[in-house]
Amino acid sequence: MKDIVFYDGACSLCSRVVRFILKHEKDDRLYFATLQGDFAHSFLPKKGLLQIDMKTFYLLRKNQVYHKSTAALKLISYLKWYFKIALIFWLIPRLFRDMAYDFISKNRYRFFKDRCDIGSVDARRLL
Repeated sequence: MKDIVFYDGACSLCSRVVRFILKHEKDDRLYFATLQGDFAHSFLPKKGLLQIDMKTFYLLRKNQVYHKSTAALKLISYLKWYFKIALIFWLIPRLFRDMAYDFISKNRYRFFKDRCDIGSVDARRLL
């Protein structure tokens, strides 16, 4: 099973995060799919997500789906070694991490108004 990041393809913050991941990945294990795409709409319900929340992103890792701050922290393991310092955020209870996540998610279109574009992504990594 591939490790997949499902993200909002209309969100410039989400596109920036995808570009960041692509730039700082330690290898090419991650694949990417927009939440608006056919793949997400057919695949995620099979994993128990009958209603896709566009205010979060999802990470499929080892056949388990994560979302919000937990998905973000799980992404650290895919990044180069110098991002391991961010693992300290696991010390913050999920309730508080997700509150911060929800605040940013709720205001993302106001904070990040530029056009979304993930740039050139290896086509084999887009689902």
